[in-house]
Amino acid sequence: MRRKYTVFEAPVNRSQLEIGPLPSSIPCVKTIMIAGLGNPGPEYDETRHNVGFMALDAIAHSFKVHRFNHNRVAHWAAVDLALCDGPEPVRIMLVKPQTCMNGSGVAIAPMMKERNILLENLIVIHDEMDLPVGTVRVSFNATAAGHNGVRSIVDNCGGKGFVRVRIGIEKPRSKDGVIDFVLSRFSRSEWPTIIDVIAKSPSVVRTIVCDGLMAAQEMFNRKVAKD
Repeated sequence: MRRKYTVFEAPVNRSQLEIGPLPSSIPCVKTIMIAGLGNPGPEYDETRHNVGFMALDAIAHSFKVHRFNHNRVAHWAAVDLALCDGPEPVRIMLVKPQTCMNGSGVAIAPMMKERNILLENLIVIHDEMDLPVGTVRVSFNATAAGHNGVRSIVDNCGGKGFVRVRIGIEKPRSKDGVIDFVLSRFSRSEWPTIIDVIAKSPSVVRTIVCDGLMAAQEMFNRKVAKD
C-alpha cells in the first residue's frame, strides 16, 4: 500500500532553528518518542492549545525531518540521529496525535507498545495555563493538573513517569471562559514571545536527551515572579 505523507511547516524561520544532528546508519542505542499535543485541523492552527504541535514542527525542521507519515490516529516520523556527542545515534520518533487533545493517549499508547518505547523515554510537549506566556518548564513524573491531554496519556500509557515540556499560555480572566481561551490565538504582542519559545524547543529536547533531565531543568526552567 502506498504511504501517505503530510508536510509540516514550522512557524519560525529556518535560520532561527538550531540545525545540528546528522542522520546515521549505526544501530541506535535507544528510541525517544517526542509527542507534541494539540487539536488537528486548520481551524486550530496556531491556537494556544496547539503550541505542542508548533514546537514539534520546529523540532522536525531542526532534525531535518520534512515529511511525516500519517495513520488513523497520528502523524509521525522516525529518524536516527547523531544527536549527542557520543558515536551512538538515537532514534527519534516525532508524533502528533490526531485524536483531538482529550484522546492524546489513545494515539500514543499503541505506538509506544509497537516500538517497545519505555515510558521514561517519552517526552510530551504541551500548553500550560498556570505559566505566563512564553515560560518553559521541564518536569518529570508530574500530575496532569487538569490538562486533559496529559491525563489521557497517563491513563493509557501506564502512568505519569514521563518527561513534560510545558509551554506557558497564561490563564483566562474568567474560569468560565477556559475553553474559548485555549482555542483562541495569541495576541499580536504575545506572538514574538511564543515564536522565541518555539524556536528554542529543539535545544530543550536535545538537552533532555543528551544531558539529562536535571541539566534541562537548570538551563530552561525559569522562576515565575509572584504577584
